[in-house]
Amino acid sequence: MRAKPPRSLSRLLNAEPLTQTTVAVWVGLCCVLLATVAYWTVLVDSHRTQRSFTESQSWLRVGQMSHAVSVQVQTLLSGLDYTMRGLESDFADGDVDGFRRAVQTTFDAYPAGTFLQIAVADENGDIVYSNLQQEVQTRAAKVSIRDREHFQVHANRENMGMFIGRPVQGRVSHKWTIQLSRALYRQGQFSGVLVLSLSPEYISRYFQSIFDGANDVILLLRTDGAYLARSQGQEQVMGRSVSDVRVARFAPALERGTYEAESSVDGVQRMYAWSRVEGYPLIVSAGLDKEAIFESLEASLERGLLRNGIGTAVLLLGMLLTLWLARQRQLSERMRLQGERRFARLAQEVPGGLFQFRIGADGQFRFPFTSPGFFELHGAKADAARFADHELLKRVHPEDLPALAASVQASVGSKGVWEHKYRVYGPAGELRWLHGHARPQQEEDGSLLWHGYVHDVTQDQAMQESIRHSEERLRLTVGAVRDGLWQWDCRSGHVEWDARCYQMLGFEAAQFPMNYDAFCAMVHPSDRARMLARLQRHAEAGADFRVEMRLRSSADSWLWVESRGEITQRDADGKPVRMLGTHTDIQQRVEQSRLIKALLDRGSALIVMAGPQREILYANERAVQTFEIETDRLPGGVNFRSLHVSDESSERFGQLYGQLNARGTVRTEWILRMPSGSGHWFDMQGSLLDPDEDDGRVIWTMIDTDARRRAETALAETQHRLEAIIDRFPAGILVTDAQGRQVLAANRMLAAALRLDMAPAALVGLGMPALIQLLPPSVAGVLSAGPVAGRSLHALPDDHYVEIEGMQLRDGDRSIGHCWVFHDATERQQRESQLETLALTDALTGIPNRRAFLERLAMELDHLRSGLVAHSTLIMLDIDHFKQVNDGYGHAVGDIVLKELLASVAQEMRKEDMVGRLGGEEFAVLLSDTDAEVGLRRAESLRETVAARAIDAGLAGDLRITISLGVYELQRSDASAQGCLERADAALYYSKRNGRNQSTLWSERLPAIAR
Repeated sequence: MRAKPPRSLSRLLNAEPLTQTTVAVWVGLCCVLLATVAYWTVLVDSHRTQRSFTESQSWLRVGQMSHAVSVQVQTLLSGLDYTMRGLESDFADGDVDGFRRAVQTTFDAYPAGTFLQIAVADENGDIVYSNLQQEVQTRAAKVSIRDREHFQVHANRENMGMFIGRPVQGRVSHKWTIQLSRALYRQGQFSGVLVLSLSPEYISRYFQSIFDGANDVILLLRTDGAYLARSQGQEQVMGRSVSDVRVARFAPALERGTYEAESSVDGVQRMYAWSRVEGYPLIVSAGLDKEAIFESLEASLERGLLRNGIGTAVLLLGMLLTLWLARQRQLSERMRLQGERRFARLAQEVPGGLFQFRIGADGQFRFPFTSPGFFELHGAKADAARFADHELLKRVHPEDLPALAASVQASVGSKGVWEHKYRVYGPAGELRWLHGHARPQQEEDGSLLWHGYVHDVTQDQAMQESIRHSEERLRLTVGAVRDGLWQWDCRSGHVEWDARCYQMLGFEAAQFPMNYDAFCAMVHPSDRARMLARLQRHAEAGADFRVEMRLRSSADSWLWVESRGEITQRDADGKPVRMLGTHTDIQQRVEQSRLIKALLDRGSALIVMAGPQREILYANERAVQTFEIETDRLPGGVNFRSLHVSDESSERFGQLYGQLNARGTVRTEWILRMPSGSGHWFDMQGSLLDPDEDDGRVIWTMIDTDARRRAETALAETQHRLEAIIDRFPAGILVTDAQGRQVLAANRMLAAALRLDMAPAALVGLGMPALIQLLPPSVAGVLSAGPVAGRSLHALPDDHYVEIEGMQLRDGDRSIGHCWVFHDATERQQRESQLETLALTDALTGIPNRRAFLERLAMELDHLRSGLVAHSTLIMLDIDHFKQVNDGYGHAVGDIVLKELLASVAQEMRKEDMVGRLGGEEFAVLLSDTDAEVGLRRAESLRETVAARAIDAGLAGDLRITISLGVYELQRSDASAQGCLERADAALYYSKRNGRNQSTLWSERLPAIAR
């Protein structure tokens, strides 16, 4: 057995159509709501993705910035450390004046404001020298720094190198400074501290030059959290530290990191990235204003949300409107059912008879509905409940029965309207004429149901018979003039056409029955109201009925006819009963008339006909609208002179009439006055209406050329400006057509940048293959590939460089050309090459500087750890008493000594070795694949070579110098190149403190002062 559907589904299937429609609307509404929720989910997720990408890019940027600044700080501190060691050496020599000169040299070597003070404290912490005070004042003031951190760490032997103290207010300078200090020793005993007071403002200004954001910040901190410098709000943080929570983020095991926090200084929420300063207990932290980062993105997302919100609201309103319309349809259907019930009651009172006639799929027929009048017209009582359907046929006149049956069969076959006149016998046996009309409807069960009526037309039929003979005579008359005759039964609505009426529309005679409604339906919609209005005036007031209108033809086109008629019969109340008339085919006449009017009124030209005195006799529709001519003043009330902008223009225009009379026509372009008072250009052609009549009527045809004239002028000016801009553009410009086949524009800078011996004008119009033959291969390849977004750098054969930027020129979605911009990048490329060389090379000697040497030393450590080399040795050397050379002979001689020293070192070098200048008279040599024993022998050989070399110092004569050397063998366990350099420096220090002119190999057994 087949399973029964669920009860709810059964109710739905059996529900009324309107209920099913309502359910379908609600289901659609739910689907749209679900789709809207899904769309908003995807939209919110895309916004979340954009925010995440922006945040990741911001973390990357701030991380790179903090690392770059930490490298800069490390470079600065390394230089200051080297400077302080030189000052320490000068102070140890005991030459007070020399030490003062060295202090002044230090101040001169750095930008103004970098240092506030250089001071020396003895072993008790008392200031014995300060560049801010005279020696007598220093002794008298007895300023002590014994309680300062930067003194105590050296006094307690807690730090043997350069110490970076907290910012303090100097007791001599009374300003905030960062204290850099180194211990002083005399014969191995602590003898005081050398202090260099670095200005925090100097570092702050440098940090401010890096960031351009109003709320972006860079911090320099000690690892214990103490502020050393801040790019903004410097005065608020001096002497303070960051919170313990932030200090905890700087874990010793990490070299860099990121975090997000709200600043306690200015309350700005920032994204921070920090990096350690290599070799120093310092932290560089860079922060970006989070609100500024996301401000533009959030604004864009808010606009997108607003647009999508409006779209969603419109969609929801549309759904609500659909639901409302469904509800209105349900109400309308209820009203229809109520109307049908009212109709059933009304049908009982309608004169004549109403009926429904059904033919089933099995061929059986019956009358589902009949009104009481239907029985009465067919000779039965209105209450004949048992009146059989087949008995109706007995009431029909035998002669009319075949025609009646045939009309019914024709309607069944064509499923068209049934209409027929037939005779029936009345109750007393008398004959009466009935007219029946019914329209079929296909039912769902396959049957056909006719809805119709019948009414008594006995009197009408008799009247029609009486006038048929007179009509026949009229038809013969009308046939001679090819007009069609029609008559209208104003009561029944029946319309009768003769054969001519059908034929002029392309139909066969009596091809279809005609009635009032069918006739109105055949009238063109634009003519129908006018026709009905004239018909009503004729019926009510007796006005002539004559109307030109269009009727639909058999070809589904429109035919112009002139219909004329008159009511020939009225009833006692004066109401129309019958109307007769004619139809005349006027299609050809209307077409000719419309053609002439279209040529004059609907053409693009303005047409004006002027009389001998230049009075306007006629103006077409376009001329009337353009010049706002008052048509009620035509003809003759408006003069052509009023269309001119001035009397002088009118007089000059009058001179054209001489040519017009001589040749019969004239053509010119003239400015005429518009209604607004402005001038307007027209192309005017005048022709004499009668060429044989001089000074007669003239037809002026005018074409509006104002837009073209003004556009041509504007285009010419724009073309000149564009050519001037391109020619004077500070870069090379090359523009081709959309297919990239031909050069459309080029300027002088293009020829100069590509070294073309051609004028820009010669390039314009040149084919791209021919141009490519003139260019270097690298540039030719770029142009062959078409414009590519972005910039590319290319070398030219004469050591010049050109930067090419390609772009596609578009007008909306359509490509209109290609453009390349050529920038001469030779100077920039040379400058970048020079800067790269200067960054890694010592300016005086031409050998690698400290930065380059440390990079090579770090690489050597990596090779040692990976086993690429078995041993490596580092030698540091320093010229003994080099300060005396500079002071005694001058810096020029000192430079000669440095160069000669380098020449001596170069003699002892192998190709795998490297020498670098660390600063001043201090050099370092890296001996690759060399152990400590061999390295010490090579150091001694180098020392002896230098000592034996006589240096030609020009007027100063020959000089001899000695050097002190420190040797250290690199270990795989060494943490950094800086640490290796410090051990070699310690061995060098030992050599200088033990008589100079000797080499020392570093070991753990060296005294503490040397280590």
